[in-house]
Amino acid sequence: MALGVASVKYAELESVIAFMFGTVFGLGVDATTLIVSKIGFEAATQLMSRRLVQLAWSDKFKDAVGHFIAAINICNANRNSLAHSNIMWTDHYGEAIPFMPTDKTVLFKSTKNGHTIGAAPTLPELRGIADDINTYCEYGRMLGNALNVALSNPPTFSPSPFPWPSKPALPRNLEYKSGPIPL
Repeated sequence: MALGVASVKYAELESVIAFMFGTVFGLGVDATTLIVSKIGFEAATQLMSRRLVQLAWSDKFKDAVGHFIAAINICNANRNSLAHSNIMWTDHYGEAIPFMPTDKTVLFKSTKNGHTIGAAPTLPELRGIADDINTYCEYGRMLGNALNVALSNPPTFSPSPFPWPSKPALPRNLEYKSGPIPL
């Protein structure tokens, strides 16, 4: 269940990444949609990082967007790891049990060098990945709204409905290792 939630929430996060891309580049919805759909979300994130350095924004604005981008990179890596892994469950003795969720979840995949790496996240850790993605959906949306209000000239809205969001902790990395995985 946590894997499915992480996947669905990541799709929502992609729309927030596009929103933030449009904010950083000062683009409207149509232009943002056209560009991001062509270049993809990883390239959009890289371009935001490069553009951020060039902007004459306050350090507060740049720091908040830089934090969002750092978090997105972690969320993206975690999502890609989950999406491209094989899954196996084991019993409390470490014996593999095919097609039946049990005590432990083991994820494994091949690297581009042909090595097998794996991870044994707990269910709370998998839920944490989905929660982190959700946290950054909310943070990115609030940040984009606050930035758009602060940057609009003349002001479009009063800033009171769009307060400056607090920076959440960076997401946890789902770490894969080669060799035996302790269960």
